[in-house]
Amino acid sequence: MANYVDARTKSMKYFALAIASMAISLSAVAEDPTQIGLEELRAKYAGGSSRFVTIDGAEIHYRDEGQGPVVILLHASYFNLLAWDELTEALVNDYRVIRFDFPNVGLSGPETKEPPGGKFNLIERNVEILEGLVEEFDLEPFALVATSSGGSVGFRYASRFPENVTRLVLINSAGMPRTARTDPNRARPETAQWDDMPVRPREFWEFSVNQNFPSDADAPDWFVDLAYDLNRRGETTPVEKYFFETGDPQSILSGIQAPTLILWGKANPTVMHLEGDVFQHWITSAPSFLKKYEGLGHYPYVEAPERVIPDVAAFLAGSWDDRLRQTQRVKVTP
Repeated sequence: MANYVDARTKSMKYFALAIASMAISLSAVAEDPTQIGLEELRAKYAGGSSRFVTIDGAEIHYRDEGQGPVVILLHASYFNLLAWDELTEALVNDYRVIRFDFPNVGLSGPETKEPPGGKFNLIERNVEILEGLVEEFDLEPFALVATSSGGSVGFRYASRFPENVTRLVLINSAGMPRTARTDPNRARPETAQWDDMPVRPREFWEFSVNQNFPSDADAPDWFVDLAYDLNRRGETTPVEKYFFETGDPQSILSGIQAPTLILWGKANPTVMHLEGDVFQHWITSAPSFLKKYEGLGHYPYVEAPERVIPDVAAFLAGSWDDRLRQTQRVKVTP
């Protein structure tokens, strides 16, 4: 009951923030927040280990840290590789951790090549970039950890190149077909005052990110600042150059052969926790384990790293192999 009260109080707090922001916007003619240039972003967020490599015409920001078996981390929409800082810190003593920003987001450059047919399939384009990066670095088989929209990229790659992936971790993965009611990017009345802004203010990101932190912990300021800054950069490929298509996830997931850990925030308001059960049911060619976290949302590795990161590390080390099970298809005879 306490968790419910805390979550309800928190929701009311951020709804009040939204109303206050709306009142301010109605009381004066607001200017669009200032955009930030890519070079300014890089000056602010590129650390000493940041590197850049051109993959298929796109300048990709990446970090390659540690030694040992390779683990590649794939980030969520609206964020970049910095969201993985705490997981990287936990793994880097035992693994070579490679993380990168997808093209056109984070500190990676915009697209420079013309998309086939005039538009990029967003998921497939990011799979191509991952494939190119693996070839560029001449990587041996590796583990993949992917979250949200990065999960769509991760499970497609694991299905298409099963010989390259030793283990797969999916955290609140996107990739299921959507209706207008289940689209996580659908218009919502509580954020309507920001819908027509070409660049959304920090108040929007504070509200939006905290909606995905349903526990009594607020999203850390650095995480909100990161979302705000990365999503107001000026040099980007126009959104009209992309389209999003889930394809047939059941068929794709059935091609995965690597042991798979599926982690889900049970209070996730963006992708329902029941989708985790569907993922496990459709991964029929590999053993898997599904764990749900009570009270956590869409970014559990930031919201409660002390709960999530040890689980990821244990799975990568093989300590959870006795928990894995494989979905068996049973043919029904008429």
